[in-house]
Formats: sequence, C-alpha cells, structure tokens
Amino acid sequence: MRTRNCAGMPVMLARCKSCPFGMPPSDSLRRSIEARLMEVSQTCHSTGVVYGKPDTHLCRGARDLQLALFHRIGFLAEPTDAAWAAKAKEVGVR
Repeated sequence: MRTRNCAGMPVMLARCKSCPFGMPPSDSLRRSIEARLMEVSQTCHSTGVVYGKPDTHLCRGARDLQLALFHRIGFLAEPTDAAWAAKAKEVGVR
C-alpha cells in the first residue's frame, strides 16, 4: 500500500457523490479503506487523482468513521473535527 504524509490536508466538508461511505455503500472499496483507518487517513478520490493530480482533501466519509471509532474507544472526547484537532494538538501531531 502506498501512503503519503497528509498532515494539514483539509477534510472535505461533505461526502462527495461517489463516496464509498455513502448510500448505497461500495462494499468492497469501503471494507478495504476501513481495514486501514486506525493507522492512516484516506484521501478523497474525487479531489485530484481523477484529474491526474495529487488528491487535495481527506475523505469525509472515512473521517466520520474514524471520529466515531476513536470516540468509542475513548481516545476522543466527542466524535467531532474539533475534538480531533484538539487531540492532534495535545499529542503533537499537525
């Protein structure tokens, strides 16, 4: 799997029309992404790669799942972008 540093990359404000976390879900792609979300963030496939350029934003659907998971295990105080930013600052991550 190829990864890149996406620190500071903004998260999409809403899920894109073809988000694998939308309804109906794209089961195989979604399972592939979910399997790695505890270790990395997912870029939004509709922001760059479809235009032959690097992606510019993180996937809102994947981030929502991360927020819910990290809140359930007690890592985040609440499942919000603000809690994510506060935790990132607390642990020294950009």
